[in-house]
Amino acid sequence: MTPQPAVSVELEAFLREQIGLYATDKVTASDRLEDDLHVTGDDAAGLMEAFFHRLNIANGDFAFRRYFYEEGYNVFSFVNFLFRRKRPAIEKEPLTVAVLQRAIDVGVWDSQRIKE
Repeated sequence: MTPQPAVSVELEAFLREQIGLYATDKVTASDRLEDDLHVTGDDAAGLMEAFFHRLNIANGDFAFRRYFYEEGYNVFSFVNFLFRRKRPAIEKEPLTVAVLQRAIDVGVWDSQRIKE
């Protein structure tokens, strides 16, 4: 079993403030923003915008749609439903607290470097 990387005090404080976590809620490196911390849609967009701005991280090759589903009404999904066209589901990459920490450590969102 490999040890989990440490989450900096700075990142944990940022997440607690932005997401509204209680002091008793644990934040671990393996927490996924969507599945574990329940950050989705517009909230995720706001969180990531604040992440880049407040923690002084260059957004590099960050692509929101790689990690999150967008909120709102999608007319094309409705048309596909009407005509019974089934499109394959797009799998999103899980965005973990560890990935956010690596972006802080690197100083830029470089998808290749932060996934390693």
